This record gives sequence, C-alpha cells and structure tokens, in this order.
Amino acid sequence: MAAYVIGDITITDTDTYAKYAVRVPETSEKYGVKYLVRGVGMCEVAEGDWLPERLVLAEYESIETIKAWYYSPEYSELVKLRQSASTGSLIFVEGVSGSAMSSAAYVIGDIKVTDPDTYEKYRAGVPATIGAHGGNYLVRGATGEVAEGKWTPNRMVVLEFENMERVKAWYHSPEYAELKKIRQSASTGNLIFAQGV
Repeated sequence: MAAYVIGDITITDTDTYAKYAVRVPETSEKYGVKYLVRGVGMCEVAEGDWLPERLVLAEYESIETIKAWYYSPEYSELVKLRQSASTGSLIFVEGVSGSAMSSAAYVIGDIKVTDPDTYEKYRAGVPATIGAHGGNYLVRGATGEVAEGKWTPNRMVVLEFENMERVKAWYHSPEYAELKKIRQSASTGNLIFAQGV
C-alpha cells in the first residue's frame, strides 16, 4: 500500500535551503519517490487557516520505505541542512491507493471530528461525489506519524483529481454542497487545494 510524506515548510535561509532542495532528489529517488506536490505557492485555502509556504507531498511504496529513506545516512546529513534553513512539520501517512495521474491536483485536509454520528453520514456519502468528478482517495482517515515539527494531524485526507478545474468542480458541485454542510457541522479543520508538479 502506498504511503505519503506531507511537509509544511517555512524557509528561513533561501540560499542554504536551495542547496538542500537540489540535493534531496538524489537521496529520495533511490527509494522510489514520486513527488506529487513540491514547491512554493502551490496551495490555496479552501477551508480553515492552513496555508503552507512550501508544501511537499511525496508518494512512496510504504511507510517502511519512507523510514528507510528518512533515516538513511545520506538523508540524515541533508536533514541537518534543511533544519538549519527552515522550520515546519513533516508527517508520514499510510495511503489507501497509489497515484496514477501526472500533473494532477490535490485536496489535502486535516479534519477533527466533533460529532462522529453525524460525520458518518458525510463519510458514507462523499465517495460517490468524488468518483463522479474523476477523483480518488490517496489517504483517507489516517492520523499519520509526526517525524518533525509540532503538527499533530487528526484525520488526514488526500484526494487526487486530474486537474485543479476538476477539484473545484467537485468542491462547488450541487451534489457535494449538502454533504459539505454535514461535514462542517460535525467537524473542524483545514482543507487546501494543491497543484501537482
């Protein structure tokens, strides 16, 4: 089953961070990474107040593969370089499926359920609306494992669509409108749209 690294990075030293950014692919490619989102200005707030300066969404074969990369001697040296030039959070999340699209667009959410019974109505109805717009789940309901930072996710969701137009068509569709109201009455959280690479 696929697994994902989600990073929310704020750069504090542009020149040093650039050295990190150039070198990191040589370490992660050995572990079969597929970068889905990587860069500055790739996100748009849909709900909440989360707006990462630099978002990374990377797909790996498994959590074990992620950890093999993250704790490898090659990457351990780069972690020090990144941490000297940035702040932020990094989490590892189990997926429900792997990515098949290129240049896709994503919905990434961190949801805290406040009314589980009502939320279940949303959870049962939403997959059909996502499928109707060509989307699919990459992550659904995972809590994730914090590798760095203070971000402690509640219920992570990552959806993949063909492009940003499809993301917004789904989000603003009449069939999703009622379900969105149910979700918002039964949970709080953050939802962003992210453009793939």
